[in-house]
Amino acid sequence: MQRAEYNMMNLSANTQAILMLVSPLIAGGSTERKLLLSHREYTDLVKTLQRIGSQPADLIDREKVSDILKTLEKHQFDQERLSRLLGRGMQLGLALEHWQQRSIQVISRADDMYPQRLKKTLQHLAPALLYVCGDIALLQRGGLAVVGSRQVDAALLEYTRNVGEIAAGADCTIVSGGAKGVDQAAMQGAAAAGGRVIGVVADNLEAGVMRSRNDLLQGRLLLCSPFDPAVRFEVWRAMDRNKLIYALSDIALVVESDVEKGGTWQGAVEQIQKLKVVPVYTRTSGPNSRGLKALRRLGAQSWPEFDDKKDLRRFIHDIRKRDKDSNLPLFSQQTSPAIDKSGIVVDTAYTEASVESPEQPYTLTMGELATSPESYGAPSLPPVSQEESRQAFRQEESWGDQLFAYVEEVILQLLNELGPLKLEEIANYLRTTKGSKGQTALWLRRMLDAGKIEKLPKSRYQSTKGNQMSFSRPLNESAASSISPVAKQ
Repeated sequence: MQRAEYNMMNLSANTQAILMLVSPLIAGGSTERKLLLSHREYTDLVKTLQRIGSQPADLIDREKVSDILKTLEKHQFDQERLSRLLGRGMQLGLALEHWQQRSIQVISRADDMYPQRLKKTLQHLAPALLYVCGDIALLQRGGLAVVGSRQVDAALLEYTRNVGEIAAGADCTIVSGGAKGVDQAAMQGAAAAGGRVIGVVADNLEAGVMRSRNDLLQGRLLLCSPFDPAVRFEVWRAMDRNKLIYALSDIALVVESDVEKGGTWQGAVEQIQKLKVVPVYTRTSGPNSRGLKALRRLGAQSWPEFDDKKDLRRFIHDIRKRDKDSNLPLFSQQTSPAIDKSGIVVDTAYTEASVESPEQPYTLTMGELATSPESYGAPSLPPVSQEESRQAFRQEESWGDQLFAYVEEVILQLLNELGPLKLEEIANYLRTTKGSKGQTALWLRRMLDAGKIEKLPKSRYQSTKGNQMSFSRPLNESAASSISPVAKQ
């Protein structure tokens, strides 16, 4: 699969910290939703960290975190809540290995690879994280956003596929949301003509990656999402991601829309009246549309209806030149965002997405372009600990080896302090995720083969001589209390 240079082993310390603060890390286990920082809370936290001369990475630096948390508590941040979030190192490691096996990369606003156009146009609304599969360089190219209703007739689908084909010939990337109807037609038309496509999905990026594996491997498609790759559909997410479709583009075409309802309408109105990131055009040929007519009354422009790729290429070139000359988002009154030295946008204003009308979940089935993926094996597990995360990511071992080194130490400490334990008791202490018993068994087998532990009667395990040492890291008392009293005796 073609992609920009990126190595999960080099995930920045800032990104590690941000993931633990705002991401549910579904692949690594379960986290109470109310525990996670909202976009507003995270932005406020970053601004406070900047004021005290810190950054998110310092929250996983064991030499700094204690003092920083005490300082943050004076600024009305819940120290216990932050500590619980930052203590999800094991969960983060599991999630990272899971994503890596599916070629899903994660970048944060603090990373150089994060699309500068998102910081420039969306400013404080730019998502803290982006989950990406494909060539990350596509996120910097711009392109033509094509959006529209799900329920359209065959003629409009053919029209939309033709738009995608012309865009491909003009070397213009199609940016859309991957939903049934107009979105998929535009993406299919471009991909069939050998063009580039960006799909900004609102839910279940993992499933989209698996369904579109061939196109991803050929480098024609990039899928991205601001939400956890395993998250389920919610209407507000579909609405919230619309701004990314526009922000990753140079110009937008609305093929069809309802009037005053639905995601297409709300996303277009948000662009025309509020964000003003790119110029919004509406289809002018074909059947009349009340929705498109209403959008034009609000300020949308009439699409020139190009039949030739050269004309579209010239049109896009003029749009980009106008944007470059202005050095601002097209038609925007906004000023440049405040960005600290690590690349983090620190503006504090934020408005939560609000949705009035329900909508069906977005799916990313790309028709004839999709292919059934080969089955994926159970993921091996990576290491991320709160104390050693910054150092561990610089090592040249595999994620699985790094995690095993960490888990091995925890298991040895557990056996040394509590005595011989059964598989179920060790798995219960580790508290990873459903099915962790099987993974724990693999870890124990590896330790048996290495002579680090031995198996006793009644299926109990104990550390071997030479591995009965003292450890600086204290046991998790809450987790240890879940082990049966008999085992502790």
